[in-house]
Amino acid sequence: MEELWEFFAGEEARRYRRTFSRVGVAMLAMILLPVGVQLLLQYLILSQAPALLEDALVPYLISAAATYLIGFPAAMLVLRTAPLECPDPERQRLNGENWAGMWLLATGWLYLANIVTLSLMDALAALRGEPISNPLDAMGDLPVAFNLIYSCLLAPVCEELFFRWMLLRRLRPWGDGFALCASALLFALVHGNLYQMIYAFAVGMVLGGILLRTGSIKGCMLLHAGVNFVSAGLLPLGGLMGETGNLVLAMLVLVSMLWALYWTFFRRRAELIDFADGTSWGDGETWGHFLVNPGMTLFVLALIWIMWLTMR
Repeated sequence: MEELWEFFAGEEARRYRRTFSRVGVAMLAMILLPVGVQLLLQYLILSQAPALLEDALVPYLISAAATYLIGFPAAMLVLRTAPLECPDPERQRLNGENWAGMWLLATGWLYLANIVTLSLMDALAALRGEPISNPLDAMGDLPVAFNLIYSCLLAPVCEELFFRWMLLRRLRPWGDGFALCASALLFALVHGNLYQMIYAFAVGMVLGGILLRTGSIKGCMLLHAGVNFVSAGLLPLGGLMGETGNLVLAMLVLVSMLWALYWTFFRRRAELIDFADGTSWGDGETWGHFLVNPGMTLFVLALIWIMWLTMR
């Protein structure tokens, strides 16, 4: 009984909550504020100019503005109140060839994880008896310019600033491995749909690892933009070029997946093993406090509610 009391109310528990609960509140602000703003704006448009909502682009413009101009800044303000107890990762300069390899690595793991996702979603749809809609499908009908701004500018800048630069650095006192996994997990969850969560976690692990290795948040932003550019820019371009363009794009994706497997399990295997052995990945108590605190509990409940609404 004393151990249980110490877990929830002891001095160490208060230290954990000082950071972890604020992380949860920041995540809660990130997903709830945009929902409220979207509902308000849609109500105002519906009452004043309902014809605007007939344009499929308008809801996406509202969503992008609410998410990246309101939700993320609010989350960053909350997270800034959490202590930053570790020095920044040591800066390391990489040449263009190294960055190209990192881009192929992140892209390859995204598509490898996407193969797993599609298999799981097919199995889940079979169990459910009906297909599960992919919210990304509708974005293919939007203007390419919007998708490029959304996917290659707003998302990389805001998401890398929050998840890699602000969040990961604040979780490092409990070990770089823990910070890497926890930040990637929250990065996956905030996408809010099953189609994106697995590959978002994979990309989050790669980008977090790159930040720890290079200390360059600008490099992470550029890599994030480059990964998104494959679907937001190269895919439409490949479609315009016909079979040749689609073949070139398919070859690029295949090369990136092969490179990701080779880099991870052969080229840098020893280095990755040394990192894994030399860092803390968080013990049961750390993960328990990370997942069980007021802020994180509210975030998870809100996330489940939003995902339930989107899957209805």
